[in-house]
Amino acid sequence: MAWKEDFKRAKAASIVDVVQRNGFNLEQKSSVNWRGVEHDSLVIDARKNTFFWNSRQEHGDPIDFMMKVVGVESMQDAVKLLNDPSLSRAEIAQRKTEPFQYSARNSKDFTRASNYLTIARGLNPQLVATLHQKGFLQQNQNGDVVFVWAKSGRRVGAATQGTTIDYDENGHRGTIKRIMKNSEQDFGFNFSIGRPDRLLVFEAPIDALSYLSTHPETNNTMFLSMDGLKPATVTKGIQYMYELTGDVPNSIGFGVDNDAAGHTFFDRMMKEHQFVIQETGEVLPYFNLMPHDRQIPQDRAAVLRGVGKAVGVDWRDLAAIEKAETNFSSKRELANGFDFHGGFIGGSDNVSKPYTGTQYADRATEIATQMKLVTKEETPDFELLVRRLQPGLSDEVRTKFAGKIGSYAQQFRKGYEPVARPIKDWNDDLKAMRSESLSAALGRHVYAKDGQQIVVDRTPNSDGTTHYQAVNRFDKTIGFFEADSPQEMAYLIKTYGYNAVDKQDERVMGAKAEQPRSKAQPRQQAAQRALAR
Repeated sequence: MAWKEDFKRAKAASIVDVVQRNGFNLEQKSSVNWRGVEHDSLVIDARKNTFFWNSRQEHGDPIDFMMKVVGVESMQDAVKLLNDPSLSRAEIAQRKTEPFQYSARNSKDFTRASNYLTIARGLNPQLVATLHQKGFLQQNQNGDVVFVWAKSGRRVGAATQGTTIDYDENGHRGTIKRIMKNSEQDFGFNFSIGRPDRLLVFEAPIDALSYLSTHPETNNTMFLSMDGLKPATVTKGIQYMYELTGDVPNSIGFGVDNDAAGHTFFDRMMKEHQFVIQETGEVLPYFNLMPHDRQIPQDRAAVLRGVGKAVGVDWRDLAAIEKAETNFSSKRELANGFDFHGGFIGGSDNVSKPYTGTQYADRATEIATQMKLVTKEETPDFELLVRRLQPGLSDEVRTKFAGKIGSYAQQFRKGYEPVARPIKDWNDDLKAMRSESLSAALGRHVYAKDGQQIVVDRTPNSDGTTHYQAVNRFDKTIGFFEADSPQEMAYLIKTYGYNAVDKQDERVMGAKAEQPRSKAQPRQQAAQRALAR
């Protein structure tokens, strides 16, 4: 009885208090949400008394935090520490499970949703139209896209995607995203092509649709969105496919983002969440479907090439170590599910500042020197190298991580993709395929509406991206709306009713536009800017 009471009391220890007392600075974002100051992917939900560390794919209650993050070895020790009477206690809100009710009012007009999906996000128009006809895609009364979660012919959930692009209001995403109340837990947006015998999972519905838009030959496949990174959704997807077809998938592809969180998730699925077929005892094959997974930043490649030449090792093997550990993260985030941080991070994960000066080359030289000592006939013993770099890993984990490094080393030796700016997800990949031609097309035209004329101004950003702004054609000083991609700019031009004009119309409208503007115009332009941003 005493243990049960101690356990209950430990789970009720305030997660905010527990995290802060263990050296993590938190910033309060709302009445119930907190976020790490140095580690902004560490999120605290005070209402549920839970934490989620996105970049490390760790989550749970105070006991989980003590064991997974702080490093307390046993649950008994964690419970004992959390029973400290000086810790405050949380009142944990219990969630009541109610049946799902589809609350959106579907609009008869699908135009705004279609324009957003096909223009702003670049999806295949025929694919969008087909899924709309089948009821998987809808537009609600606010003009937002609704991704309907279907299960055996029933609607069991839905997610909405805003179509108003506003970075000031909605942050770096530009649009709002919500999961409808009481949607089935651990499920998501899904659809099938042909008679599915494999399962592809993605972080978001648009990623799944983007992959299919660039791979139209795909057949006999079920697509599933996790709306995040959720192992339980993958398991439920396998079970659902069995219900539909009578068989589990012959393989599962993970088309998650090519970033720290995506790689950590895939590693943990391989390490902790493999699916064993009961009848045969076989392990269901998982495979990496991340976009552009052979890309290497050009600046990193230049340094590693020099270090490799100086020390006498293959620079691509050095790149493989960094890829496996940090995925070339500019913030040096841990990007593997094996908790390895003995290479380019240098023994400290999630360092908030990038390398400065000669730090990167110095660190690469240290690793290259160690690598040379364990290399025979131009082939490094990566397992022995990992043992030297981080001795504390278990034999099993060390073997798996060394295998990951070796896999990337083989891939990079066959060929790699030098990039100035890495592509992260399948929608980025889709938009990149036609961004250059679309950007040029936007710049060639003048767009007119109600006597006003705008042109698209393109400004390079320091990170290699381009910022787009619609400005007055004549004085180039008044901003109308802004976008972070040519697709978004094309969508905003269409949304606000501007049309490209030909040369003859330009001359006619140019004469009108050069007349003095009325006093009402600036207010109209200000309203447009407010709507757009």
